[in-house]
Amino acid sequence: MMANATDSTKILLVSKNPEIIQSTREYLAEEKTLDLVEKEVTTENLFSVIEAVKPDVILLDFNFQDNPFNLVDQVVGEYPKSAVIAILPDDQVVNLDRVVLSGARAFVHFPYEGYKLPITIKRVVELLTRNDRSRKAFAEPGKEKFKHTYTVFSPKGGAGTSTIAANLAIALHEILDEEVLLIDGKHLFGHLALYLNLRTGNSVMDLIAHAGSLDERLIRQVTVRHTSGVDVLPSPTSISEAQGIRPESLFTVLQALQGTFENIIIDGGSNLNENSVTYMDSSDKILLVLNPELASMRDARQFLEVASTLSYPKDKILLILNQAGRKADIKSAEIEDILKVEIFSTIPADENIALSSLNEGVPILLKKSRHPISRAIKKLAKDLVKTRESLEED
Repeated sequence: MMANATDSTKILLVSKNPEIIQSTREYLAEEKTLDLVEKEVTTENLFSVIEAVKPDVILLDFNFQDNPFNLVDQVVGEYPKSAVIAILPDDQVVNLDRVVLSGARAFVHFPYEGYKLPITIKRVVELLTRNDRSRKAFAEPGKEKFKHTYTVFSPKGGAGTSTIAANLAIALHEILDEEVLLIDGKHLFGHLALYLNLRTGNSVMDLIAHAGSLDERLIRQVTVRHTSGVDVLPSPTSISEAQGIRPESLFTVLQALQGTFENIIIDGGSNLNENSVTYMDSSDKILLVLNPELASMRDARQFLEVASTLSYPKDKILLILNQAGRKADIKSAEIEDILKVEIFSTIPADENIALSSLNEGVPILLKKSRHPISRAIKKLAKDLVKTRESLEED
């Protein structure tokens, strides 16, 4: 079993490079929870050493042998309980996709940059521990329970995450005729309650305060039912309260919410921090929102690189092109070519309806159900349902 991030994590370095060996020692020397096991590893004794050490994490030098992709695949196949982190020289970064597809959980550049090595190791251990806890929390005899949790996020502010999240929640509720919870994940300056014209003092802080003893009754007392039928969990009204939310408490609250609501939409906003990553960790899909303009594309590309270091599989991220259709926009095909990701959904631009919807506190889907934006979001909801149905059938 993978060690908890706060326990001692056993690490095996697989490298013949003296510089990598020495540098790894130096970077991990002061890390009390990271235990570097010193073993002389060769191509001939590699698997016997892994068998003897039983490491939580294997740091695998990309240049350890001639066929590194095959080696990663072999190690992952033989020792699935050991997380492989690939050490990539700068001239091999072009092979990143192939390394991840081979089964590596993450990668680090060499020479190491700052403290990215210990941070990456701790991140991988934390993510795998959370996944293990989630599987146990949602396990049912003979059946796996799917979470159906989606985080709507954009690394660029103003891309439209709140509009998409709110209207998507309403669309899913209408299509599925099931409960849908909408969470304002923008703890600082979140405006979903305002956008939905909800007058309440309730917020996620009411659940954080009882993170260790949550039950369905308390959860339903805190969440607020919107006229659309969607349940809403607003963001804190106090900045000081929002700043006090810790990721571990938030993760515990999310597990309880997932045990109560089968469908959850999270407005992740545009601020990438420990809490927004916690929302993403707990989601089975991340809806990455971008606009068809250069700055938004640049930010989306950087986020995709970060997502790879967070060990997110490529199919976890769905690209949503918002505010599209204007003459000066970058074309969809060009966006897909640059980002190397297919666009999952396209939502047209109409700043007037979006602004009036916000000012009136009435989501577009309720204000004008046949508007092109409403039709696009309904299609997005239907496509998400199709995606999850195909996963459940598999």
